[in-house]
Amino acid sequence: MISLYVPGGDLKAQLINAKIRTPGVSGREPTYTTAYIELIFTFYRLFGWGMRQITGYMEDYWETRGLDIPVPSASQLGERFASLEVSVTQRCEQLARRLARGEKISLIVDSTGLSFGRASQWYEEKYGQRAARTPWRKMHLSIDADMNVHAIHTTTTEVSDSEGMDAVLPADVPMDRVIADGAYYSIERTEALSGAGVTPVILPPAHAVRHGEERTRRHDQIVRYIEDKGIYAFHKKYGYVCARWSRRRSRASSAASASAC
Repeated sequence: MISLYVPGGDLKAQLINAKIRTPGVSGREPTYTTAYIELIFTFYRLFGWGMRQITGYMEDYWETRGLDIPVPSASQLGERFASLEVSVTQRCEQLARRLARGEKISLIVDSTGLSFGRASQWYEEKYGQRAARTPWRKMHLSIDADMNVHAIHTTTTEVSDSEGMDAVLPADVPMDRVIADGAYYSIERTEALSGAGVTPVILPPAHAVRHGEERTRRHDQIVRYIEDKGIYAFHKKYGYVCARWSRRRSRASSAASASAC
């Protein structure tokens, strides 16, 4: 399912030039805006289809949504694609090479809220009454330091960050550490990650205490270290808020918000 967020309101007006000629000015403007061509180019690179395949896909995309928006021909797309000033980084290929060399990946996990404003309109049409509130969903996301998205999982808002974390930790990617904020902390997850050879860089709550049990060994080590050295020593040792990782964690939030749009 692909949703488009168009802040300007009139989708067709942003994709199709209503006036391709300007009085008193020689030449004509392209019928299809650059934003439209970039949108199709994004799908074209995402799916890896041929030019005619992406043309057919876009025609079906608008038709199934009841929108009368024309689609450029394959030859038009070829000409416009060649003129786009868009830089595409093949992160997936780079990641595949890293994994083939046996390298481990550090993953950053975060989440963001998704508001579906049009859902209330659908509810009104279906049930004949207005929805009590705009429905929200939560999107959980995991990326690496090079902005490769490894997993996206959408849940209801009742699912906590900690509960949603399991769905975005890929089982087929070797990890050396998992970085997340305190909302993702739990003793069980800390022990499970440590037992699997993964360093959990997740800050425990301020009221965390040691339990002195075998099943809380890693948790007790973290709490003891913070008690002895202080929270900033923990930050420094595990790189939780150093300049480098702080930027990377902020990227996860930015990536989550961008994916939501």
